[in-house]
Formats: sequence, C-alpha cells, structure tokens
Amino acid sequence: MNETIELFSDLTVIIPTLNEEPNIESLLTLITNLYPGVLVIVADDGSTDKTQQIVESMHEKNPNIMLFDRSNHDVHGLTASVYDSILSCQTEYFFVIDGDFQHPPEKIADGYELLKGKGCDLVVGYREEVENWGASRKLMSWTATMIGKFSLFLRRKPRVRDIMSGFFGGRTSSVASLLKARPNKIAPTGYKILFDILKQCPSEWKLCEFPYVFKNRAFGKSKISRKHIFAFLLSTLK
Repeated sequence: MNETIELFSDLTVIIPTLNEEPNIESLLTLITNLYPGVLVIVADDGSTDKTQQIVESMHEKNPNIMLFDRSNHDVHGLTASVYDSILSCQTEYFFVIDGDFQHPPEKIADGYELLKGKGCDLVVGYREEVENWGASRKLMSWTATMIGKFSLFLRRKPRVRDIMSGFFGGRTSSVASLLKARPNKIAPTGYKILFDILKQCPSEWKLCEFPYVFKNRAFGKSKISRKHIFAFLLSTLK
C-alpha cells in the first residue's frame, strides 16, 4: 500500500456537530486531503438539517469518514460528543476540531507533530489572534479564562495559555484512561471538556501548545448559550 496513504493512519480527527450542513462537506474534504489516511469521527448530536446525510454519503466514498449518530443518547452537548468519541477512538492519537472552520484544519499538523515528535500527552491550540470579536465577547472570554486559571492554580494543576480552547488533541491511551477513571469529574452538559481534563491532569503528563488564528464562522451561528457559560462557571467550583 502507498506509504503516503498510511502517513496519518495513527490519527483520528473528532468533529462534534449540530446542524453544520453548510460547512461539513468542505471541512471533511479539506481534512482528508491534508492528512491522507486519517480517520474522522463526526459526532453528530442530532442535527435536523442534512449534516448526517452528507457524512453518510462521504463515508460511502471514503470509509475512513465515520458518522457517530448521538441523536438518541440521553446526554447531549459538545462535551458529551467529544467524551464518547475519545473513548471510541482506536488510533494512537486524536484531535478535536469544531465543524465551522473557526479552527484552521491546516494547524492540526502542528499539534500532531507535537504529539508524535515531542511525546506530548496533551496538546492545546491557543488563540493568538481572534477575528472580529466584539468587546462583550472578548470580556466574557477573558473573565471565564481568568476564573478557570485561578481554579486550576488552587488545584495545583498545569495552566495552558488557552484553557477555554476547543482545539486540542492527545495521546488516546492517556486521555481515555483519565476519562474512564474519573467519569464523574467531567461535566456532561458543558462545552469546555478541555478544562475538565486539565482539572484532572496527572502531574507526569507532558503538555504542549501551538498558536492559531481563531476565525469567524464560515456559515451558521454559535451554539454557545448562557446555559453553557453557567455550566462552565459551576465546573470551576467542582
């Protein structure tokens, strides 16, 4: 078999989705072109548009693209989707990316190199620049980050630049073992699973970071609500 095709066969890209019909085909095409041999799990939380149909159609052409239909699961949300996907992951490494092009797919390569070349257990993309955020959104993000970092400081846990990042990856065996060992420590209805992982992070883990530009959504609107923000604030106390 062609060696190039096997180049990224040890990596699974996890994409949590909910109504990403305008974005998902382009995103999947770009990821599979950039990373030949990569596996992709689209963890769909019950889309009412054509997201699932598009993924299923692409699976027929490329069996490495897989739909994880969570429509009938008891717990919904980004955290639950990512949590379940990591536990089902069969490759040595995984990477989580949003389905709306706010995370640049080409930067997965930077995180993958840190995982494979530097032996990191967890890699986190940090936003060195954010496109077109208003003052209220910046203030909300800054406040949540400061509260979260203080919570990690009190727990004597490692603090990365962007604890609110949804763009991260890890060594599957390390992260899956952590999730299995401490299932009650992950807020199932939240949207910042990275923060919950950092709260439980063993001291021996090697953490690495890489920068990226956080872009505007290609299509659609943000799924973050006041309920999600409140859930995050509660998680800083648990």
